[in-house]
Amino acid sequence: MPDTLEVWIVNAYRGSDTVTFLQEQLRPFLSAHPSIRIDWRLLTFANALTELVRAYKQGTPPDVFEFGTTWLPTFARLNMLSCVPPGVMSARPAAPYLVSASRYREDQYGVPWTADTTCFMARKDIVEQFGIDHTIPISWEQFSQICRNITENRLHGNQHVPRPIHFPCRPERVTLHRMSPWFWSGGFEFPRLHEQPVAFMTSPKLLSTLEYLYDLMHISGSTTEDARMSSYEGNLSFFMYGHTAFHVTSLFEAIRNVVSGPDPTVHQFPTQVIPVPRGPAGSIPYGGGSMLGVSSATKHPAAAWELVAALQAPRLVSAWASWIYSLPAVECDFWDLYLVNPDIQVLYENMQRARSYPMHPMWGSLERRLAIGLSEVLWHLVEFGRNAETVARAARIDSEINEIVSLYWEVEG
Repeated sequence: MPDTLEVWIVNAYRGSDTVTFLQEQLRPFLSAHPSIRIDWRLLTFANALTELVRAYKQGTPPDVFEFGTTWLPTFARLNMLSCVPPGVMSARPAAPYLVSASRYREDQYGVPWTADTTCFMARKDIVEQFGIDHTIPISWEQFSQICRNITENRLHGNQHVPRPIHFPCRPERVTLHRMSPWFWSGGFEFPRLHEQPVAFMTSPKLLSTLEYLYDLMHISGSTTEDARMSSYEGNLSFFMYGHTAFHVTSLFEAIRNVVSGPDPTVHQFPTQVIPVPRGPAGSIPYGGGSMLGVSSATKHPAAAWELVAALQAPRLVSAWASWIYSLPAVECDFWDLYLVNPDIQVLYENMQRARSYPMHPMWGSLERRLAIGLSEVLWHLVEFGRNAETVARAARIDSEINEIVSLYWEVEG
C-alpha cells in the first residue's frame, strides 16, 4: 500500500500552481519512490501557526510541514517535531543564524528551506543624488541629514521630490520584523528570557532608538494615514507612486526585479537595495525564514525524511526560491547565478550579519504582544509626539510581557 504523506506548505502567492510546480520538481524523486504519494495543503504565514497547533491538539498533524524559524522552539517544546536524522541535509545553510535557528537546546529539529532578511530599498535617483554606496552602510547621522535635505527640497517648492520615509505602525508581526534592525543597530539586545524581570520596551537602548525614529518621523512629516498603511499600500506608495525615497519591504519585489525584471504595472521608479543604516552598534539586519520539519506523530518517518531531503536538495531549493521570489536558505545555484547582482549582494551580506529572535518556547506569544505594543508606541509618537505617556505605555507593555514569561516559568517549575 502506498505511503501517503500529508505535506503542508506556507505559500499563498502562486495559489494552486504551487502544487503543480512542486510535483514537477519532485518528479525524479517520486519516480524513484513509486510507493510515496503526497497530499498537499497550502497555508499562509497568517494562519499556519494556528492551523499547525490545532492539528497537533486534534491528533491530526501533517507528516511534513513548513514553518517559520521563530516557531521552532514552541513546536520542539510541545513535542510536535522529530529530530533531524543524520544525512538529511545535503547542503550547507547559507548564513550562520540559520544554523542556530534550526536547533532547540542540543538537538536539530528543522531543515532550513527559505531565508528572510531585511530589505531596505531606495529610489535610484536618490542613491545617485546623495552618492550612497550600496556596499557600505551609511551612518544614522548621514541618513538623518539626507532625509533633512530631501524635506528641504520639498519645502522649497519641488513637490516632485519624494518624502524621505514612513514607518509601519500596524499591530502585526511584520512591524516588529521591520523595526528590529533599527533596535539592534541602536544597541538593543533582546533580553535573556530565563531572567526576571525582562525589559523590552523600557530598555534604555530601545527607548533611545525610538527617539531617533521619532526624529525621522518628524523630518518626514509622518501622518496617521501613513501609520495605517498596510504592506501592500506601502509598496504601491513606494514602487508605483514614488512617494517616499526609502522603504523597508519584503523580499518579494526585490527578488522579482532580479529574477524576472521589474513589473511595469507596479514599478514606475527604478529602485535599489541598500544596507540598513549604521547605528551605534553597527548595521544589523533581521534574519528569519522557514524550515521543513517532520511530525513526531508521523506513521511514515522514513518516507517523510526522504521527502524532506528531496525538498532541501540544492537544485530544488534554487528553483523554489526563484519561483516564489525569495532567498534560498542553503548554498545552491541561485547564489552562483544571481550573486553578481548588487541587490542580491546586499541581501546576502545582510544574511551573514543577521540576528534572529530569542529561541524560546513562548516567543510566539511574546512576539505577538511586542508587535501590538510597538504599534501602540509608534502610533502614539505619530499622533502626539514624545511625552510622558510614551514611557508609560512602554512600561505597561513590559509588565504584560513579564506576566507571560512568569506564567511559563510557573508551568515549567
